[in-house]
Amino acid sequence: MFFPAAKLRVILLLFLGITAGCGELPPPPSQPDPDATLRVAHNYILTHFDPHRSTSSYDSTWLFPVYDRLVHVDPDGNPIPGLAESWQFAADGRHLDLHIRPNVTFHDGSALDAAAVKANLDRARSLRGSSAAAELTSITDIEVLDALHVRLHLARSDAALPLILSDRAGMMIGPAAFEGRSLERAPIGAGPYRLLEFRSRHRARYQRVDDYWDPSAQGVKQIELHYMADEITRLNSLRSGQVDMATLLAQQVDEARLSGLNVVSRVGLEFSYIQLNRSRSELHDTRVRQALNHAVRRKALAEALTMGRNLASSQFFPPDYPAFDPDTGTDHYPYDPDRARALLAEAGLAEGFEFELIVPAAPAFGPLYEALESQFRDIGVRARPLVMEGTLVGERFYVRGEGDAALVTWGGRPDPSQTIELLFTAGSLPNPGGHSTPEVERLAAAARAETDPHRRQQLLRATSAEITREGLAIVLWQPAATFAASNRVEGLTVWSSGNKMEFRGIRMLK
Repeated sequence: MFFPAAKLRVILLLFLGITAGCGELPPPPSQPDPDATLRVAHNYILTHFDPHRSTSSYDSTWLFPVYDRLVHVDPDGNPIPGLAESWQFAADGRHLDLHIRPNVTFHDGSALDAAAVKANLDRARSLRGSSAAAELTSITDIEVLDALHVRLHLARSDAALPLILSDRAGMMIGPAAFEGRSLERAPIGAGPYRLLEFRSRHRARYQRVDDYWDPSAQGVKQIELHYMADEITRLNSLRSGQVDMATLLAQQVDEARLSGLNVVSRVGLEFSYIQLNRSRSELHDTRVRQALNHAVRRKALAEALTMGRNLASSQFFPPDYPAFDPDTGTDHYPYDPDRARALLAEAGLAEGFEFELIVPAAPAFGPLYEALESQFRDIGVRARPLVMEGTLVGERFYVRGEGDAALVTWGGRPDPSQTIELLFTAGSLPNPGGHSTPEVERLAAAARAETDPHRRQQLLRATSAEITREGLAIVLWQPAATFAASNRVEGLTVWSSGNKMEFRGIRMLK
């Protein structure tokens, strides 16, 4: 049985909740406290305070307070004005004009104008080792038309670009901080908060800046962000009042609510999966990848490990998302070990094979690996574990090329073309081995270039279907991103991006 200790805690809390009603509870807080400090426990550590060198999409939680973006998103992932008040493509799609918000300054007092935007985008495109460069390849030149008007000249039409600019590629850094290591010590942005303190990559403290263009985004005076890898530690810190808000696992929802905490949960654009280096081992063969997909009992895993809160699926976008292909559905690979064995035999592997699977050394991944290993063993395949700290997975799997596969969670990206191109097209760093197929490449390029929303949706769906049919990954589920908070926190929201916290609109009550 999975997580017996957690279930025991739920039973105990239920008992306590029933008997605790005898006393008189204090009235809930009601008035906003603009001088409050919001203390947050997060489950992802920061890789870099430079958004152009950041190697994890989950860095955004640490970066959002400091660095404002050219484009913002609403909780459902739709683009809305940010530092760019408006934008429009040319009729032929060969340039994108950005109209910059007036009277915005960086934290060092310098102007955020068209020249600063150009300097940032040029740096993102050209910086050695830039993690943003691959998403900006459609830009051939950046022209400053006037103080608040930037034109991005494009080699090809690029419908994904506005939402790309709502991500790390669109975060604006004060140009004076470009050189040296000052961004790690004292990052300069134009966001609603400035960084006051950063300790050992585990704790950051931010303070509200004056005259920010959107004061509704600054609900508290300070934010303290703490890295806590263990989900039980985060929940206990929240219960004891050490923090006011925390990320939790889906299976902790009932326990948190029984503790009197406010909980919000949402299936978004994240997905947990086994990413395959399709140039390694026997994974180059489509039949082998399809066999592994048929070996997995997705719904049973979701029920056992997440109490059914995560959405079991073999497709990497969720059903309510424009890029989800309804004809392919969530169960394109039903659990069928006999079919899996037949596919392996067709591939000349009737006796099975072995591959090395990287497993992060985090509590949530252990039981998942054990269940998957057993299911693969049933079809004659051994998934040999290579356990390592989660912070090392990116370097060793993507950069060094170690391991045949990795059990990971993909942080959702604002535009579907980002996920498709980064994971499933040739030449992308997050695609170890660089494998793709001609049809995936063709469909991905067509979807990114198409600016008509309806035609683009059809192309995105076709791309999703082709990736699923080819078994380019073993998708397990879309996690239910879950935040919990004390009753002093107001405005708790889960964005479609999942476990990336947007602090805009969150307030503390007195």
